[in-house]
Amino acid sequence: MAAIRSANSADSHDPNRCRYLAHFDRAHLFVYARNLGTVLRVDGEVDASNANDLTGAIRNFARLKTPLVLDLSHLRFVSVEGFRALLLLNDEFRKARVYCSVVGGAAVRPLLRIVHHNGLSIAGSVPEAFQNLEDILRARRQFLSDLARPRPAPARTTHSAAS
Repeated sequence: MAAIRSANSADSHDPNRCRYLAHFDRAHLFVYARNLGTVLRVDGEVDASNANDLTGAIRNFARLKTPLVLDLSHLRFVSVEGFRALLLLNDEFRKARVYCSVVGGAAVRPLLRIVHHNGLSIAGSVPEAFQNLEDILRARRQFLSDLARPRPAPARTTHSAAS
């Protein structure tokens, strides 16, 4: 069972200054609100004993419909069950049209090497994940702007009866 508390947020990487904190056995979830989205940092170990509770808590943040950055770079261990839960979450987020980027770390890399085509949007760091999100948003705005821009009417050619 998770113990959840609220904390005042200021620094992006200090666990003592996160907005929300939840404990799941040997895993800890730290939540940071940012301009472009929400950072969900997971520390500790994710295994069969806490994977379901942890993913349930992460799933609640997807209801906000804001982009998520799942920072797993501080994990010491991820079991196959924990990785499976991550893949299921990613599938749910994709179906709900919630952008989610995963920052991998030493504990996640071996599983990523084994499962090549996993559908995860992987970033090397939290700033890189937000840069990727910013690039996606910029491209989307440009695309929508191009769609909304009036196009000149094509020149009509008239055919005379003499030709």
